[in-house]
Amino acid sequence: MRLLLILACSLPLWASGNECQQESNAKAGHCIEPGQWHFALAAGAGHRSNPLNGGHNFPLWLIPDLSYYGQHWFFDNGTLGYNWQLNPSWQLSLVSRLNEERGYFRRADASNLFEKFMVSDMGLAGPTQKVAAVPELSIDDVAKRPTAVDAGLQLDWFSTDLQLKANWWHDVSGRYHGQHASISASTGWQSSFGQWQLSTTLHWKNADLINTYYGVAEEQYFSSYYQTGSSWQPELKLTWSYPLTTDWSALAFYRHRFLDDAMTNSPLVNEDNIRSWFVGVTYRFF
Repeated sequence: MRLLLILACSLPLWASGNECQQESNAKAGHCIEPGQWHFALAAGAGHRSNPLNGGHNFPLWLIPDLSYYGQHWFFDNGTLGYNWQLNPSWQLSLVSRLNEERGYFRRADASNLFEKFMVSDMGLAGPTQKVAAVPELSIDDVAKRPTAVDAGLQLDWFSTDLQLKANWWHDVSGRYHGQHASISASTGWQSSFGQWQLSTTLHWKNADLINTYYGVAEEQYFSSYYQTGSSWQPELKLTWSYPLTTDWSALAFYRHRFLDDAMTNSPLVNEDNIRSWFVGVTYRFF
């Protein structure tokens, strides 16, 4: 599941349950027909960085892409939803998914599924264990972080060359008792060198979420203590694809998320950004 969430963050899908909208350029311009499953697999080299002390980077060697859009129900790389087409340009959805924060604290996570068999300690994707000075406090020193389920609303707006999306999520599992939201804009264009997509997203995470995962309780962890407020995290992403055949495409993307003081002041965090990159090919099975 975590591997699917990584893909959801890296390759956004724009589709409608009532009509076949243009997909992300990362899928080589294919269109999802209502009532049909879509499955593709990307293979190549890349990684997603982990900003935590003692954390492992997540290698991206194989990335599955699984989605289904019915008349109203849809599944898109770990997100389950029910949508209403308000008009040709606007779509409202009820959505749910696993919260992504715990993945940074887990070594044995689905995001590391292929690392054990295919990635050495050093390679094209860089070290899986970050090289750094001995941290004051690492993820091995803190209590296990909870697995949470989020649910909320998603509002999409489509035009010929611009797509906007707004999300609001709430912890319905009662694990961190908080909420988070995001707003994003994406545009794509075609050139002689392939298809391009540029997107920007602003993430907001409230204090309950940040403190649950990145806070440190003084009574548990000696003299270390950290509690904070909400966090704002802007993000930029560039995706390129080039169709090779009907089913094969070359693919590359780079994503950069900036972390503010609410995150970087935590004794668990030793980087002020999260980077994801990938270069490879994709094959569309159906």
